Amino acid sequence: MKVIKQLPAAAVFDPSARRDVILPSTGERQNALRKNEEKGENAAQMARGAQKSGSFNLQLNQQLSSMQSADSYLGDLQDSLGGLKLNLSRELSAPQSQDREGVRQATRQVNELLEQRAQRSDGSLDANFRLRLNEPVRSRFSLEGLESVQDIQRSGKETLLFSAGRQLGEPAAVVLDDGMSTEQVLRRFNATLGQAGIRAELDSDGALKFSAPEADWQQLKGQLAVQGEGKLFAKGKNTRLKSQEEGLLAFPTEIRTDAFREQRQLLDSVVSALDRIGGLRDQLRHRQDDIRDFLDRHASEDEREWAHTFAASMLDRMGRSATHYSAAAQTVVAQANLSRFAVVSLLA
Repeated sequence: MKVIKQLPAAAVFDPSARRDVILPSTGERQNALRKNEEKGENAAQMARGAQKSGSFNLQLNQQLSSMQSADSYLGDLQDSLGGLKLNLSRELSAPQSQDREGVRQATRQVNELLEQRAQRSDGSLDANFRLRLNEPVRSRFSLEGLESVQDIQRSGKETLLFSAGRQLGEPAAVVLDDGMSTEQVLRRFNATLGQAGIRAELDSDGALKFSAPEADWQQLKGQLAVQGEGKLFAKGKNTRLKSQEEGLLAFPTEIRTDAFREQRQLLDSVVSALDRIGGLRDQLRHRQDDIRDFLDRHASEDEREWAHTFAASMLDRMGRSATHYSAAAQTVVAQANLSRFAVVSLLA
């Protein structure tokens, strides 16, 4: 028996029939371009905002690290001062040879810690134990022969030539005139000594003080010299300038154990320093807690903003290129195992 297979019916092709293609109008194209531009601007603004926030958070973390170093250093110094206070109290109440040796050892230990202040505190504490987080630590000092603005004004006209070895390439002149005001005297010194990073200023008592970045001053103070015209300083020869630095604590290397008044004054200064350090440590703890709270509050917001910016940037790139299923699939799989910390680690 013969079976006849029937072919499926096919539509008749009509060459005269045309499909109507609807093209977007000029206004629609402009609106689409405008929307894409707005998306790009929004993504760029969010990226800039995330970058600023990240920079600010980095600065806060650096300050937090410096405060932790300062607090650790102050804790060690507080313990050493406590030991010195105990030994001094024993020596004053009932002098004994073993107490005298304890005073000497405790004093040496405190002096060693004071010399380590800049390094141990990560450059965040000055010699007066004031916290400096947003500016370099400066040393404040007086210079022998330049302690009083009134004496400088009375001396009249004179030219002072300052030299400081390699720190000041060539001698710098401070020209003083008759009848100068206090502000003019300060400006003359600052205009000249500012080349070496030294700044002239008046303290609360009206005395003339100088300051310089601590690291620079350690190199300058042994080389600073001046030559005058016979009034403030000798003519024809350089006079090495002696300096007296300010500081919260200054202990002699050797203490006379038989001098009751000297030991009593030392004990008073130790007690005062302990009070100052205790208050400073409380201040540091409060500031550290404030920074930690701020970082914790903004951490989740920063994560969401970063994720949104990343997704917008990725979708924008994919929208500019031709759609390809395999490329999109690979992107999704790669993103599934991607974390912010992995990216930061790779970029570090």
